[in-house]
Amino acid sequence: MKYITLSLALLLAHCASAQSYPLSENTWSNPQFVDRFMGTFGVDTEKSPSVSPEEGIIFRQVSQVGSNPSAAINILRAATTTESSGAFDFALANFLLQQGNIGSAISSYNNAIRKFPNFGRAYKNLGLAYIQQNDYRNALPNLTKSLEILGGDGGLFGLIGFCHLNNKDFGPALDAYKLALVFEPASRDWRLGQLKALQNLRQYGEVENIIYRYIEERPEEPEFWLQQANAFIAQREYSQAAANFEIVKMLGAADRKMYVLLGDIYVSLNAPLLALEPYEQALATGEVAPEDALMLAKVLSRRLPPEALKDFLSTITSTFGTTLNQKNELSLLTLKAGNALSMDDRVTAMGLLSQVVAKDPLNGSALLTLGSYYLREDSLVKSLDYYERATKVEEVKIEALLGTARVLVKQSKFQEAINRLKEAQMVKEQAFIAQYINTLEKFIN
Repeated sequence: MKYITLSLALLLAHCASAQSYPLSENTWSNPQFVDRFMGTFGVDTEKSPSVSPEEGIIFRQVSQVGSNPSAAINILRAATTTESSGAFDFALANFLLQQGNIGSAISSYNNAIRKFPNFGRAYKNLGLAYIQQNDYRNALPNLTKSLEILGGDGGLFGLIGFCHLNNKDFGPALDAYKLALVFEPASRDWRLGQLKALQNLRQYGEVENIIYRYIEERPEEPEFWLQQANAFIAQREYSQAAANFEIVKMLGAADRKMYVLLGDIYVSLNAPLLALEPYEQALATGEVAPEDALMLAKVLSRRLPPEALKDFLSTITSTFGTTLNQKNELSLLTLKAGNALSMDDRVTAMGLLSQVVAKDPLNGSALLTLGSYYLREDSLVKSLDYYERATKVEEVKIEALLGTARVLVKQSKFQEAINRLKEAQMVKEQAFIAQYINTLEKFIN
């Protein structure tokens, strides 16, 4: 069993919101911010490019339209040349990134770096742009270059850890997250990243030691309960994982994946009745595909009491209504027929199976069930007809040939029965069929 945790998605959301590293439209409308922004250029000439007085006038124009990124982009593009300050390229890239034009932003950041190779902030924001493209391989060297130039803080170490995590370099990811937590010890995202790295390194004991403290500090945080559940599952402690998932449910943070996983755990713990509620809640999200819902029903069909299974099949019917394609509709009818048979409602079962065969004449499972039913009812002609039709379906050919042999034996047609059994042996030789043939040959001789 495997549950996909939320930590990576949460960290990605953090990175998307991390456009606070670049410039935001609100800050550009603030003259004090503009003064601060311009003042950073040329002060430390080793880490940022200079801005000439003429270029400063352009930035003042940008500040006048800062709440309109498109207008700011137009001004900066018109002013940016091969000879202009890399600060222009940097500011232009920030606005492009803010608009979601990531490819152009990356190009402008690279232009800024070409003009000023030690531009620490440009490397940092370039790394962030690559993260937003899920390109962690290219993001990482730019973030580490920024670290080399500017030094580290919690956000930068955390982003480096995030890149390592997505690159599946779990050891370096753990080291980076530990450093991020030195600066930002209460960061939810870095804590989750740390736990994810530890889990992938199979350091489950360490996960448990850390996460107990995190849960004590923030028991209302569902992601910590989920991370602990993942650690329990990795150690096959399924009952404890289920208890954690129940807490997440109470916190109102369960999703379709978690509901299905909780149901799977209850099934594995031989408590299928407990699985019904989470499975039905998963269906209620509207995010379960019909094929997956029917797979759940097939699993439950071997474990649930017939009445409970009947209710679950009704839930599937009401959930998907007429949206099921023919294959899924036939699967549902077959499950309902099997359920009816288990409740000794043969009339309903045969009616459902007849619908299946009418829509899919080569539905092997339905044909075999019908053949078996009519054999028990001594309707030998009907039984033989269904079994003969089933012999045309490769997946059930052996079972169908055995069925025809049983009918023929009841009709005292021993040689024909033997012929069917020999045909089954040609598909797959089996000892019990050989014994059956030997027994029938005695009636002929």
